Amino acid sequence: MSSYDTYYNNLTTDLDNIVDLQGYDSKKLITNWQTHSSNLYRAESGYVSMLFKEGKELGAAQSGTGDLNVNDEWTFVSADNLVYYYNDTTSPNDMMMEAGEDFVDLKTRVAQEQAERIRSYVGRPILPRKGVGTDSASSRNWDWLIINANATLTCAALVKVKDAEFGAELEKRIIDPETGLGTLDLLKAGQYHLWNESEFQRIQVRDVSLNGSTTSAIVDVKGSPTVEWDILKVQIQTGGTLSSGSASSVTFSTWGKNETGIKIAQIANADTVTGGWNYIGAGCYVRWSAGVLTASDEWEIEVNGMAAENAVIKTSKLVR
Repeated sequence: MSSYDTYYNNLTTDLDNIVDLQGYDSKKLITNWQTHSSNLYRAESGYVSMLFKEGKELGAAQSGTGDLNVNDEWTFVSADNLVYYYNDTTSPNDMMMEAGEDFVDLKTRVAQEQAERIRSYVGRPILPRKGVGTDSASSRNWDWLIINANATLTCAALVKVKDAEFGAELEKRIIDPETGLGTLDLLKAGQYHLWNESEFQRIQVRDVSLNGSTTSAIVDVKGSPTVEWDILKVQIQTGGTLSSGSASSVTFSTWGKNETGIKIAQIANADTVTGGWNYIGAGCYVRWSAGVLTASDEWEIEVNGMAAENAVIKTSKLVR
């Protein structure tokens, strides 16, 4: 799939979590069928990419009227603006015949269109969360707010055909020119940040490997990163129990990047875990909670000292 075709939501649960789309499949009823020849019927329809009988797709169109000799075969002749349908047992006037588009194809097309709209509206890179240490809590390849925005706008576009008011309501959840409080409005204004933007990930903590017996955790971080970007490795060297009123026997070490790679150059070497602020490198500190820490427990701390991207847009009022 090229970047031009990329869309961010799936076509099942992401859409279902917004609205039940049954009944919003954009099909239109075809009536007034005329007999064309024995068992062959025709009707004025406008373009038909898929014909439905009683809600069920009838498969791909045949090449022409001469190929229609089996029940439920059909074709569309653009020169006549007519759809032709074959049935030797039941007239199509006695059934619900509809023109439409395969619903999966329809949802795919609309999701692609709305994803393109998102890229145009946001006006900055939307990057996939791929690679070790970049995936989200839900293991999706995109930020949740982008997934949700794409799904909601897709539902809004599909719903608008039959319920313009409800469709507009859904769209305002994401883009609201009147209030500026839609999800993408707030993203543009700098209230939200994407995972790769420096303001969002100034200091981030991720578990790498924790023993099943470990009950303590890194519960707070502070500092102003002194490097443009790094991932620090933080590992327990000597395990034990961290508790108030007792001297700690727990130690940790940290590593940062050098000219050969990340997590290579040692910074802290078997320093004591105090329960207070422990320096880990790059101008940053962490604090562990009371509890059990086990040798080889490991975290990574992503730090970003670059200037904030897409800073908050603020306004002021001038009176003359």
